[in-house]
Amino acid sequence: MSAGLGMPEPAAAIYLFLLDRTTATTTELATGCGLDVDETVANLAWLRDHGLVLRAKAMALAGVAEQWSAAEPDHALRDLVGSRERTLHDVRATLPELQKRFRQAHHDPVVGGVLEHVHGWENVGARYHQILRDATEEVALLDHAPYTPGAAPTEESILGRGVRFRVMCDPADLPQQLADEFTVLRGLEARLHPDIPFRGVIADRRIALVTMDREAQNGSAIVVRPSPLLDGLVLLFDACWSRAVPLGADAITLEGQGRQVLTLLAAGLKDEAIARQLNTTTRTVRRRVQEVLTALQAKSRFHAGVEASRRGWV
Repeated sequence: MSAGLGMPEPAAAIYLFLLDRTTATTTELATGCGLDVDETVANLAWLRDHGLVLRAKAMALAGVAEQWSAAEPDHALRDLVGSRERTLHDVRATLPELQKRFRQAHHDPVVGGVLEHVHGWENVGARYHQILRDATEEVALLDHAPYTPGAAPTEESILGRGVRFRVMCDPADLPQQLADEFTVLRGLEARLHPDIPFRGVIADRRIALVTMDREAQNGSAIVVRPSPLLDGLVLLFDACWSRAVPLGADAITLEGQGRQVLTLLAAGLKDEAIARQLNTTTRTVRRRVQEVLTALQAKSRFHAGVEASRRGWV
């Protein structure tokens, strides 16, 4: 109670002590609350100034020690709560100006309110986790090597809040430990794509963080706010996601039509010719080709052919 209302702890102890009895003297309060008399007097003054205690009428009688009683909580505490709320409202109103001053001191100038340059891996990490904590609907994450195994508590808590969490990784050098963690996290959607251009996260399609290097501990990042640039990042993620392969689907992609596509691809056939051979659409063939590239961790069709030959698949 004391922390939430800005009340000194000794004052809270005195008020709670008085709630359980009709009246009490200063000495009784000091003894009952484990305080010295001077500290009790000071905190009684605080309580009286805030309308939480009253002097009992009995003190007016000659020879009777001054006594105190608690004010009715429903009225006295309501007033204190209202005062606290007004104070917090005033503080909240200053946040935009404080945030502006912080950016001016710690970051590069914000370009039209859209971009924010964050320096230092600790600041980048703090900004990343803040974006995750503030997400209410969806998180879309891009990642590539070097990977850092071990899901952070902040990331795990997102799933517990019912927020959709999609992760798209480059399969190159993806540690098995991390892949296993992705598959056991209930509600997490993980896919593989061979061309992840950067590390980044998009939250609720209204803010994004994009790293500016490829180190394990990113020393620089850009925060992107609502703008055509952010729209482009969202479209990029969605386009890559539609062509990515669900984590754990590698073996499936090379069965049936996936293996047929790989064989025809290695023979040099174009997508249209493969589609005619398999009696399917060109769009389906292109999707299968992308699945094959991902399964082989290949950057190109030529690379896929070389890798498939090395593995003895064609």
